[in-house]
Amino acid sequence: MTETDRQSFERQELAAIDRLLRQGADPGVVTSYGPHPDQVLEVFGESGPTVVYIHGGYFRPTTDRTHARPFARALAREGFRVVVPEYRRVPGDPWATIEDLDLLETSLAAPVLWVGHSAGGMLALTRAYHRQAAVLALAPVADLARASRLHLSDDAVTRWMGGTPEQQPRRYADLDPQVRLSPRPPGVLLVHGTNDQSVPVALSQDSPAESLVLPDTHHFDLIDPESEKWPRIVELVRSAVLKLSDNQ
Repeated sequence: MTETDRQSFERQELAAIDRLLRQGADPGVVTSYGPHPDQVLEVFGESGPTVVYIHGGYFRPTTDRTHARPFARALAREGFRVVVPEYRRVPGDPWATIEDLDLLETSLAAPVLWVGHSAGGMLALTRAYHRQAAVLALAPVADLARASRLHLSDDAVTRWMGGTPEQQPRRYADLDPQVRLSPRPPGVLLVHGTNDQSVPVALSQDSPAESLVLPDTHHFDLIDPESEKWPRIVELVRSAVLKLSDNQ
């Protein structure tokens, strides 16, 4: 990839997230699943298979679920009931995030498909660590140690984890999908674009879990209903839900 190509893809990603933020400005009905102000969720769609969609933002407290709403609304129009949770994003305390997802999970009626994007993709993958969960991880930060060493997004992973892999070896051993997804778990699929400028595609390609690489696809193509890739994403969600139903 040339420098000109890289800059072009970066501009495309910035334009996409800017549009998603504008389109997601109007919230849905907010309900609580816990006592903390960030332990809330929005539900899109009145019926259909339940999809829990975990938003990304490189674990930063400043990036909330706003940009996730267009994805959720579009998926609801396809016949799904989409749950979009908020969760704590505390620098240096990754366990606060995991505790929120654990609490959320206790309030859900199984079966559900866990879908996450970027940092949310990594968080969705944690649902498969201790149980057989159905997970579709879109452009996930699927290797925390590598992301830390690459200083991705101004050391976002290192800040969230409270240190480097050398400084916090226990945390990385407990939370890193690169470690926890081996051997290959059933019902887990990582999807990544070749032109991703936010999370390198190699993080999914090198995962022990099953991965699918989409050509000519940047970071936000995977969650943008206006992207040419949207029908493929809907197809993948339908396939994952069907497999989930068959396994019940």
